[in-house]
Amino acid sequence: MKIKSLFVVIYIAFSGIWITNCAQVATGAAVKVVTVNQEDRSIGEFVDDTIIKTVIKNAYFDQNENLFFNIDVEVSQARVLLTGTVENIDLKIEATRIAWGVSGVETVINEIQISNSDNILNYADDLVISTKVKGKLILQENVNSLNYNIETVNKLVYIIGIAASESEKNLVIDIAQNVYGVKEVIDYISIRESEI
Repeated sequence: MKIKSLFVVIYIAFSGIWITNCAQVATGAAVKVVTVNQEDRSIGEFVDDTIIKTVIKNAYFDQNENLFFNIDVEVSQARVLLTGTVENIDLKIEATRIAWGVSGVETVINEIQISNSDNILNYADDLVISTKVKGKLILQENVNSLNYNIETVNKLVYIIGIAASESEKNLVIDIAQNVYGVKEVIDYISIRESEI
């Protein structure tokens, strides 16, 4: 029994070293490899945010599949951004209540819209806008695009993330505003604290 416990401790220790050194995590629908140490979140914050997002999405699925399919969840530094559309105010309130109930959540930003008409063309337009904004951020040498999550609902672009400076934050917002079809940009971008 002691040998098995020792093996578990050694395995955890080496796993931690491997994760710290490699710091690669598969994320996203296309399963792209993201180098976490290029983000302004620590690997611990990244893992915590990923866990919070997963727990919220699982709770939505368990409670009401409409919440799961109609609400997008983005998490940055324990700040939860909820976007999407639901049919009534009760579902919007329920989505917020569930998110607040998850351990580690510090803020819930509810940008869920109430709408009875889900249009596939609107969804497609929103997807194109989000993709264009993300693409333009990737092409910006002075912007670390990994620090930002973009969601678009009915041509309103929501951005949550961490900027290195006020000027980077303004640049990111400006890039999003200049994408064709965008009605408005709503940002929840925090400025990275300077290390003294």
